[in-house]
Parts: sequence; structure tokens; C-alpha cells
Amino acid sequence: MAETTGPPWSDIPLDLAGKILRHLPAHVDRLRFAAVCPQWRAAARRGPLPPPMPMLLLPNATVYSLPGSKPFHFPDCAGYTDACGNWLVFSCDHGCFLMDPFSNATVTIPALSCDRIRYVGDPDVDEAYIESMEMDALMMEPISYKLVFCSPHLVAALVLLWGATRIAVCQPGATWWSVSAESQCPHFVDMAFHQGKLYALTGADTLLFAIDISMDHNTGHPWVSQMLQVINNPPLFIPDPLTGLKMTYLVEARGALLVVLRKMQCRYAAGATGLAAFEAVAGEQNEFEVFEANFVQSQWTKVTVLGDDQILFVRRRCSRSVCVSHDEVPGDSIFFLENEDEDLHWSKVASSSCSVYSMKDGKVSTPLPTVSWKRGRCNTPFAAWLFPQN
Repeated sequence: MAETTGPPWSDIPLDLAGKILRHLPAHVDRLRFAAVCPQWRAAARRGPLPPPMPMLLLPNATVYSLPGSKPFHFPDCAGYTDACGNWLVFSCDHGCFLMDPFSNATVTIPALSCDRIRYVGDPDVDEAYIESMEMDALMMEPISYKLVFCSPHLVAALVLLWGATRIAVCQPGATWWSVSAESQCPHFVDMAFHQGKLYALTGADTLLFAIDISMDHNTGHPWVSQMLQVINNPPLFIPDPLTGLKMTYLVEARGALLVVLRKMQCRYAAGATGLAAFEAVAGEQNEFEVFEANFVQSQWTKVTVLGDDQILFVRRRCSRSVCVSHDEVPGDSIFFLENEDEDLHWSKVASSSCSVYSMKDGKVSTPLPTVSWKRGRCNTPFAAWLFPQN
């Protein structure tokens, strides 16, 4: 008897193929779907799709495509020093460049070194003070805490320099950075680009500043022309001086600017050098609170529900909001990294991992229970979220 076969899989109607594709939240699964045949690839390029879930990039360039997948290696990620959004940051002898590992697009930026910085202040700042800063800078190298790709015409960075965290800005392709030269600079710990404007957040008091960027008429380069405080009522949280720690993250979500407050009760272990080297071991208890910036009333307003179709991915160096419409991924939650943020004295012995906090019941779970890694050391990158584009 002759075998009978049905129509080939490539004959699936494009509308049906599109519905199947919408139920694949992992970016790597969408790539596999599009690689099956030209017809399925055409379906992947048709209508708008929900944003894919982010990828977790480990320091050894191993990648996990959430909500869960077998690990794979991104050869183009090897050697990265940082990540912001869909961009990886690489350093070389003559500067830095950003690379999108999904499209292979690249953007060059200046190296964050003392000979690539110009110090800019408003007319009220004494020029002798700026000159002294320039002389002092020859004795130290700036440390970059965060990079934000604001637009094709503006890149911003938080830079530790002269005992303060300052804001540096440049144009892609430029040869130097412009650094704010305020004599009384707030201690910024995070920043975000929101509705065409740069905002920066301070640490312990959680104050929000709007950062005005102007263009130099002579050089065409951007510079920080003003820092204006726009939120002045910090969320109330007094940590236990012995076991309590606080982390704050600035996140844009659906047209709103949010601050995520992470409260941790940690246990401490003595470092190798004794009591003076106490280091925090991964938090035994994590709690989160979310506040929205109310610019009309100049205050933070508490948010109790993100929405079943909303997830926040937080990390000091890059936080994002992702809209989801998949049964496989629970919304109203916050993904975060344990024992990983580099500006706290986490233990270098304890392993790092990925966790998720539910805003509904306050429970913490592990989306990748078998995945852990050793946190970054000196001159090695930290784990990062990568946010592929549709």
C-alpha cells in the first residue's frame, strides 16, 4: 500500500504560523522557528510580535534565553566589559565600541580615560577649580559604573572621579567625553533615559534629578548644562545597621519612571583578612517595593501592581521593563541577580544566581534552578541582561 503524506509543514497558513510564533517568548526559539523554511521566516517578519524575553549573559559568554533554555555560547560576546540594552561594550587600546550581537551593528565611543575627558561647567564654576580637576585627573583613571545608549546622537555614563559619581556624555564616534564639573556633585547611583531626557538617582536618600544636555555651539559636542532636583521625598526605609542592605534601580516602564527598592537581610562572613574584611553573603531575604515618579507633585508614589503583562528586569548597570503576553511567563514580577551587583561588598566565595520576585505574594523563586556562576573579579565582566530587539 502506497504511503500517504499530508501537506508539508511549510504550507501552514501564515496567520497560523504567526499565532504559533506569538507563543514563543524566548528569542532563541524565534530564531529557530524562522530558520525552518522561507515560509516560516516570512511569517516571523509579518505583524508585530510581543517583545522577546531577555537573555542572561554570564561572564564566560554562556547565554540563557529566558524563560528557560539549554545554554549556548555567543562567540561574539567573548571579551565584553559591560552591557546596556541590546549593546555589548568592548574596550581596546584606542577606545571603546558598542556591538549589537544580534545584528552585528557597531558604534564607536571614546575610551573612559583621563586623556579622553573634557571638563565642562556652567559659567558660575570657577575656571581655576576646573583646571585643578584636570591636574588631579592626571593622577587617577575614571571608573565607569553605567553606560546608557540614549539615542544615535547621545551616550551617557556614570563615572567615579574625584570622590564623586559624575555624569559624562558624548556623541557616538566622538574622540572625547564631556564630564560635569560641579563642585558639589550629588552621589548618583543610577540613571535612565526617559521620554527624551536623562534622569539620575542618588543613593541613600533616593532623590531624582533631571539632567539637561546642551550642545556646544563651537564644537557640536553635548555637555551637562544643568542638574535639577525633581523628586525630593525618599521612600522610607531604614535598614538594620548590622544585617540590612538596600539597592535601588531606576527603570522606565510604559511611559512612567519607576524606582525599584530592594531590601535585603543578609548574613555576613569574615573575609580572608579577618574581621575588617566582612563581606555580605547572598541575601537570605529579599523584598521589593516599587515607586513611580510623580513629576506634578514632585514625589514618589507607591506602586503595588505592575500588571500581569509586565516584568521588570533590574541590574544597576541596566534595568528594563518587558511587556509579556505568554502563559509561560508570569507577569507582575521582578527578575534580579543574587550576589552580583558590583558596588556592594558581596562575598567572592558565594555563587551568583538569577531569581524572580512576585509582586502578588512576595515569594522569591528561581527560573533557572541549575544555573549559578562565580561573580566577576577584577578586570572581568559581571553577568548581564541582554535585551534583543524584535
